[in-house]
Amino acid sequence: MINAPFSYFCLSNNTMPKQKVDEQHIIIQSLILFRQRSFHSTSMSDIAKVCGILKGSLYHYFKSKEELMEKVIRYVHHYFKQEVFAKAYEENLPANVRFKNMLKASEKIFFDESTGKMYGNMGVESALVIPEFNPIIREFFQDFFNAIKHIYAEKYAEDIANELAERSVAEVEGSIMMSRIFNDKSYIKNTHKRLLSRLEKTTANTKVNEESIA
Repeated sequence: MINAPFSYFCLSNNTMPKQKVDEQHIIIQSLILFRQRSFHSTSMSDIAKVCGILKGSLYHYFKSKEELMEKVIRYVHHYFKQEVFAKAYEENLPANVRFKNMLKASEKIFFDESTGKMYGNMGVESALVIPEFNPIIREFFQDFFNAIKHIYAEKYAEDIANELAERSVAEVEGSIMMSRIFNDKSYIKNTHKRLLSRLEKTTANTKVNEESIA
């Protein structure tokens, strides 16, 4: 499991402290390159170069670019699970506060100059065209869905919470894509406002039926 402090991940290649190259360092550098250039446009030679090692040495850690990409996706999943999704389960806080904290945490990732370059749309859009990555990408979105459903379920009946969670994940991913295409953060902000409003429209103890959903 990767356990370096996140401030370390945000450093540019020019400011990266000298360190012994290991699997963790390679995964972090690969994440940045895949995000900047896409999976298909990044070669193992590119990765070896930014890591300061020979291409042959890279295969000592990963037998293929596909294996490396899998580790990158799992790292991204782990980071979101800890820093974003976990906020949905802080039961000492009201549902709307937990949801707001979750949305703020995701905005911090996407809007920050350094982290946003690493994590836009998980930073693995191009990997979706490779079937072998689909199961682990689905794990990410399942956890995303579960976190949102857990919050909505406090105010909505289970079937409605399920529907709202599905819709919310789709809306968030769509807003991230639109914000990148038009270089406009308001797509994400406005989507988050709608999601929160959808939750806050009911009282703390009211269960609503499907007809009352906007």
